[in-house]
Amino acid sequence: MKETFVVIAGGGTAGHLHPGLAVAEALVSSGKQRSEIYFLASDREIDSKLITAANFEFTGLRGKGVGTKSMISVLVALTLLMKSTTSAWKYISKSKPKVILSLGGFASLPGSIAGLITRTPVVLHEQNAVPGRANKLISKWAKKSAVSYQKTGLPRSVHTGNPVRKELFDLNRSDKPLHRGQLGIPLENKVVVATGGSLGSTRINESIIGALVNLNQVANLTIYHIIGNRDWDKFKQPLSTHGIDYRAVEYEEQMPIVINSADLIISRAGGSITAEIKLIGIPSILVPLPGAPGDHQTKNAESLVEGGLAVIIPDSECNSERIAEEIKDILFNEKRLDDMANERSGRPRKNAAECIATLLTEEAK
Repeated sequence: MKETFVVIAGGGTAGHLHPGLAVAEALVSSGKQRSEIYFLASDREIDSKLITAANFEFTGLRGKGVGTKSMISVLVALTLLMKSTTSAWKYISKSKPKVILSLGGFASLPGSIAGLITRTPVVLHEQNAVPGRANKLISKWAKKSAVSYQKTGLPRSVHTGNPVRKELFDLNRSDKPLHRGQLGIPLENKVVVATGGSLGSTRINESIIGALVNLNQVANLTIYHIIGNRDWDKFKQPLSTHGIDYRAVEYEEQMPIVINSADLIISRAGGSITAEIKLIGIPSILVPLPGAPGDHQTKNAESLVEGGLAVIIPDSECNSERIAEEIKDILFNEKRLDDMANERSGRPRKNAAECIATLLTEEAK
């Protein structure tokens, strides 16, 4: 079997995968071969799509999170975990990687547990302000905990920040006219990008569609609505766009260009999207996912509110009227829009992906 430097364990959503892919690319830039990097991901379609597109090899492992207290759900999750951990152990025993990177979430457990069994060093990455259950467990044997927030509370923490894709890290806001031209969006328009992640958010989708009728008095407005595959069939064709330049897509392949074209972004508050908003400096309306472990999305969002980049709408208050009101309050107030956009923190000298790649090299056996 060919030599493997690192196994990257995790996936299930684009938000979990993008940091891992960013670290993988940083390792390639540092001299590692793509064939030395292997993903133990989930068996969801998004994992296959993103990892294959990045030209890395992977195995999709079955699994599910424990979202309820149902005994049946817990038993199913544990059964799948045992089977997937066995598969991960077999791969790691044969390939003998030098180190394992855990990305958190249910999909990171099989590879990380297999690392413990085989005594392979594990480095975890926590992208949220409050660690999830998987990373809390994995941190008990991880050599290092690479964290995105200073006070995450995990042992042996190293503050690296949250890795973002190189094409996002290298974005320049001065390229906004160029990117709008590539998307066919008039330069004079105000652009609102709404997204609920790769799966989508029914709450945000319903609110955006319902808000169109209350936004038709906003001149030169483009709504770029990334619906997600879960709700695509339901929302892809609204009855009326009320004269607004409304554009719906199921999944966005050119997210860096779309983000850089935005004047305002509406989103959940997962670790990846909040890191991208903070890095680029885009005013945002954040709707934290209710019931997220440790309410981590609210904590993520609060860090952007403190920095002047965001306003928060609680999920229970997210409706078409409130979304329309917040959009108009920000877009109609040029000074507020400019002030929010100018509140971006200084660009870090080094992408977090490079910092984590260095950590992996240091901890490799």
